[in-house]
Amino acid sequence: MPYLRFAIGDRLRLDGEEMPGVVTLVEVEGENSIESLPREGKAGDIHILRGYRDFRVRIHVALASPNPLRELKALQAKFAKSKTEPLRVVHPHLAARGIEKALFARLLSREEGGEEGMVAILELTQTEPREALAERNAAAEGGLATQRGPMAGPKGSGGGSQGGQAGTSSTPAPPPYVQAFVEGRQAGLRLAGGGP
Repeated sequence: MPYLRFAIGDRLRLDGEEMPGVVTLVEVEGENSIESLPREGKAGDIHILRGYRDFRVRIHVALASPNPLRELKALQAKFAKSKTEPLRVVHPHLAARGIEKALFARLLSREEGGEEGMVAILELTQTEPREALAERNAAAEGGLATQRGPMAGPKGSGGGSQGGQAGTSSTPAPPPYVQAFVEGRQAGLRLAGGGP
């Protein structure tokens, strides 16, 4: 897996190769995924936490050489090759936020009047599965398991209330003549008054 190593005031290194520009700023943006539902007849909304969104990382790079457009073109070419597979990112700020792998999302470039050079902003998106996503999936699976009720099936399969299982099921046992009829005995017809 390719790796991206950088430090403030230094150059980006992609797989050990030095890239154009100097890193001037690193931003890490993470947020909760919150759904707001209106309450009928009451003021205010109900806010429901749905988990966490993946982190977004922005790396600001100053391109201050005599030909910043050439540096920008080289930067674009390097990251265009890395847009299909995640990068292992190495930086203490990102490590503190729990980001180890990220995917190149976009490259912004900015040219401001009255200043020499350009600024390029690399945006990366975290790609590792988050703890909150794993918890949400586990909760959803648990919810499905608790929604299952008694299942119909032959004796001993855990379903129904047949053959002496009436005390173990929440459904009531059928009357004796119905139980006998279900078991195929002619005695069930006699109990119901319909047999010889």
